Amino acid sequence: MTSHIPTPLTVAIIGGGAAGTLATVILAKLSNIGRITLLDRDGRFGRGLAYSAKEKWHRINVPAFKMGGVGADDQEAFVDWLAANNHVTGPDYSTSFVPRFVYGDFLCAQLADVEAGGRLDKRHDSALGVERCGASYRVATVSGDVIEADLVFLCIGNHPPSGFAGVEPSLRSISNVWAAGALDPIGADDRVLVIGTGATAVDVVIDLVHRGVRSEITMVSRRGLLPQVDVVTPVDPDPVTVWPVRTVRGLFRSLREDIRRKAAAGIPWQTAIDSFRLQTKAFWTGFSQAEQARFSRHMRSIWLAHRHRLAPDVAERLARWQRDGQVRVIPGRILSAAATSSGYDLTIRARGNKTIALAPNWVLNCTGPEERYDRLDDPLVKSLLATGRVRPGPQGLGLDVDPGCRLIDASGHPQPGFFAIGPATRGTFWEVTSATNIRQQLVGVAETLVKPASRDS
Repeated sequence: MTSHIPTPLTVAIIGGGAAGTLATVILAKLSNIGRITLLDRDGRFGRGLAYSAKEKWHRINVPAFKMGGVGADDQEAFVDWLAANNHVTGPDYSTSFVPRFVYGDFLCAQLADVEAGGRLDKRHDSALGVERCGASYRVATVSGDVIEADLVFLCIGNHPPSGFAGVEPSLRSISNVWAAGALDPIGADDRVLVIGTGATAVDVVIDLVHRGVRSEITMVSRRGLLPQVDVVTPVDPDPVTVWPVRTVRGLFRSLREDIRRKAAAGIPWQTAIDSFRLQTKAFWTGFSQAEQARFSRHMRSIWLAHRHRLAPDVAERLARWQRDGQVRVIPGRILSAAATSSGYDLTIRARGNKTIALAPNWVLNCTGPEERYDRLDDPLVKSLLATGRVRPGPQGLGLDVDPGCRLIDASGHPQPGFFAIGPATRGTFWEVTSATNIRQQLVGVAETLVKPASRDS
């Protein structure tokens, strides 16, 4: 009697950044996976937007050892690679907050290993649509090619923010600050207003100063919260394992109590936040829709300021620029922004009901990625929504998926073999952007793919 050997599954991965690269590497380890086609519209395989930053001051916002590896059992893979490639992770990078391009180099190296095995087809191309064809899928592309695959992974990363309400359109308003050459027209003596005070805004301010901008750079957001400072945190000796998850208020009251308890024992608050973060998926899914909305409205900016932190030397540099008057942070909201020949006449309602008039030469939208996918001007996403192949996620964030990351169609049915990974799953899981979160999602999917009949379950 001869045993039946199943035909290897073919895979199409849409998006060649960090999520798409990790998907490629993790799936390539499975014995039942055959040819993998990896699409990237910008051709930045292994890097995407996040890890294409070329300057050494663009850092990963956690110590290198927290980046892990590319699978469930290789948590030291990145730091091992750093050591093997003679990368300095000591004082030059405040212990180990390495430049983002270095992590991009690591991902590219992992991708190269898969490519050397002959199973990877990298294509500088964009997907326009995905159709079900029997038990498999057909991916239509801009080039006119049609890729047939048993499994499709949507790893499309973050999208630029939508236009900021109240800011009149102008050539001196920049919405996509990461577009090639976007900041080049800004002169050394130009006044710049940055909308946002989060991680993207800080990156842009650092870029502007290094480019030689001498005039004051103003940052504005509703709360005026800058990212907090990170430290190399010790392992939590006493993590909380049971949290109240019914209300946002109760949850954060318990978090504050844990922070105070640990502070009394000399443990930094960052340790408590990191332990808490590991359970955010359970918190978010345990909230009612009303509590999810309450968190988004009232706690989001506070959480992100403590969750996405800055390397100590980067935080010190930003603080010094504030002391020296190079950077100004205003908690408030923009009331009006009328375009002029030299920039904008702009009015801000600051905290305390104070009105501030500014005349910046440039307005930069650094409010973070657009997370409502029904607002995206992306041909693939628009096609998937229009055909009912997908639907918006909870709270309108991203796209709806089941606990196994399978995309849910407009009728509410999970689609076997069609997955979303990373930022697109924000509405379902909330914590979805870090390398650790993405890897956990992919490891979970990989485990289901090696089980018999998993594709149709």
